[in-house]
Amino acid sequence: MPTEVFLIGAALAVAVLLGRLLAGRIGVPDAAAYVLIGVAAGLVPGLPRVQVAPDVVLLAFLPPLVYYAAFFSDPRETMEHIGAVVGQSVGLVLATAFAAAWTLLLIFPDIGWAAALAFAAAIAPPDPVAASTVLQRLGVPGRLVTVLEGEGLINDAVALTLFAIAVANLGASPSVPEVLVRIVVQVAGGILFGLLVGIAVARLRERTRDPLSQAVWSLITPFLAFVPAHLVHASGVLATVTAAVWLGTRGRGLVAPTARLQTETFWRVLNLLLVAFLFVLLGFQVPGIVAVVADYPVGTLLLASASLVAVVVVVRMAWALLVPAVVKRLQVGGDEISALSRQERLVLGWCGPRGAVSLAVALSLPLNMPDGAPFVRRDLLLFLTVVVVLATLVGQVLPLPALLRRLRLSPSEKERTEGLRARRAMVDAALREVEDLAAQENQEDQEPEGLEAMRQVLELRRDRLHRQLESESSDGHAGPDERDLQLRILAAERKALRDLARRGDIGRRTQIAISQELDLDETRLRRAR
Repeated sequence: MPTEVFLIGAALAVAVLLGRLLAGRIGVPDAAAYVLIGVAAGLVPGLPRVQVAPDVVLLAFLPPLVYYAAFFSDPRETMEHIGAVVGQSVGLVLATAFAAAWTLLLIFPDIGWAAALAFAAAIAPPDPVAASTVLQRLGVPGRLVTVLEGEGLINDAVALTLFAIAVANLGASPSVPEVLVRIVVQVAGGILFGLLVGIAVARLRERTRDPLSQAVWSLITPFLAFVPAHLVHASGVLATVTAAVWLGTRGRGLVAPTARLQTETFWRVLNLLLVAFLFVLLGFQVPGIVAVVADYPVGTLLLASASLVAVVVVVRMAWALLVPAVVKRLQVGGDEISALSRQERLVLGWCGPRGAVSLAVALSLPLNMPDGAPFVRRDLLLFLTVVVVLATLVGQVLPLPALLRRLRLSPSEKERTEGLRARRAMVDAALREVEDLAAQENQEDQEPEGLEAMRQVLELRRDRLHRQLESESSDGHAGPDERDLQLRILAAERKALRDLARRGDIGRRTQIAISQELDLDETRLRRAR
């Protein structure tokens, strides 16, 4: 047993590292590379088949994944685009789930409506992370990314609520009132419990000063919200989202900057590892799943796979293009955006890759029916989930850059220069503070040591930001030659900074602070390529 655990753990770690390397080399989404590497590892002789308990997947993977997405969301921007967000996350998820369940029942009539709906709920919500990463890198209107991320904030809760209701009714025939009561308990109970957890954790973190303890509180919060809510048949996802949003909007001021930086860095690494392990684990199970579904006729499997992929893609595209009323009221009280353009709706409709949450939900399907009999179609449903996830990840994310270039979507000047304007305002505020200090100290006939040097550093930084703003505003984008020139200047500045540090003219803290400024400038320039 210890040997098997070591072999599986080592194989998972190697698969994650190789997946990252493979994704960067061949240009496929990380998740697709993880699954492929996991499949290859699952074929290695001597490695046992990995069987993950459904409760482990549901309770160990989902809470932190949902919490991470919700905590780093922007509720204010989501509310500004609430019409499109609700339409995509509620109406579209329900339409996709019922269409997919109906399609599955046409091909496998004996599977039962509850099992079909549970599977359909798993593949209904898209994972916007892969698509929004590409969109942000290539540059699109910010409202499009906001709708995608806002959709991802709510659609998991809708899908998991539907999934819980379907699983609870496997082998049963509930009445409509019973189903409605369960929906109310799931939604209202999840939101209320999540709010209570968010308030309680916020007050506890106010009294915590140790950075490591802050990280521990942050780590256990999603489980404090998800697990008890799930045990009382409320929505664990809604509880986690509510707690995360409450802490994300009110909790950043609860902790010191150092603790906040450490905690947020920890969460980014944890999220990457959870997603990677989840996809690799699924890949590990694919050979065994394929062996089980080998008994099905190949034609039936191909028909089911192609039909389900077509349903999730076509329903989303039709919703985005043919239901403009859902996305019309985006800026409640806003002053510039009243609706997504047709080009933006086309991109929104195309950005529907399924991801980690779909896999986690599908893996949490019970092994047995309520009467104790084996869930005979479970492996088939897992196989179809893998097909849908891989087909949408590769088939929709890879062509996305070409689609964006053809549609010529680009962010407005205000969106392009938002970061630069914020940083310039910060430098201006710092300069005003320096001048106030100088005036105050001059009254006492002495100036603080280093004040003049600080003034010069801030003025140089302000001048550089001013030039960058002028470059962005002149024709929308800096040209390739100008970007290359700016990158060469940044490289020279970086070399000078290293030389100063090497000679001992500046300390490590100063080197890191200035280096971070240069990193931000270089990132902005390379994204504009």
